[in-house]
Amino acid sequence: MPGVVCLQGGGEFSRGCREMDGQLLARAPGPVAVVPLASGPGADYQRTHDHGAAYFRSLGAEVLDVPDPRRHDVMEVFAHARVVILPGGSPSRLRRGLAATGLQPLLSQLLDDDGAVMGASAGAMLLGSWTVLPEEGPRLDTGTGIVPGVVVVPHWTGAREDWLAVIREGTVLGLPEESGVLVADGEVTAVGRRPTRLVREGRDLSVGATFRLG
Repeated sequence: MPGVVCLQGGGEFSRGCREMDGQLLARAPGPVAVVPLASGPGADYQRTHDHGAAYFRSLGAEVLDVPDPRRHDVMEVFAHARVVILPGGSPSRLRRGLAATGLQPLLSQLLDDDGAVMGASAGAMLLGSWTVLPEEGPRLDTGTGIVPGVVVVPHWTGAREDWLAVIREGTVLGLPEESGVLVADGEVTAVGRRPTRLVREGRDLSVGATFRLG
């Protein structure tokens, strides 16, 4: 995975995310595609898309208009993207959307071409090897594996015992809102406003600090 992945704990498109999103854009300059497949179809998708598009334009990015891939063919638009944004919402809906639209392999291809993918909340959860599906138990299921060996617990406050009880393996990242990690070449760097919690290790990774996966 030569490209870079940003996993964020939530609160995306806010003032507190501007610095870490700026770091991501600097690592992969080029057009941005906001693809909120974790949102419901129709007005919900369009509202989140437009909010994210306005936010990234305020950071100086070129932003592509991406209609809902569940209703439209977006392959030609997607081919121009250098950064793909997967905002929060329902992990189960995002999982189904990525599979139904055929976009999942394109995320891996984008990273192989030195592009970037950012996931926030549900978007971050699906980028790991496993994801908690809170609407279904909660229970653990497979993610995309784009960031191998990782399970993301977003909106981290230290109080997700029901989720942690179903996570059996992997590096568990507790990501607070407006905070997260950049992942490149197996190295994880904490970014944003607050430390990342390395849950199994029982310690915080302070902003700017790094560790290696695996």
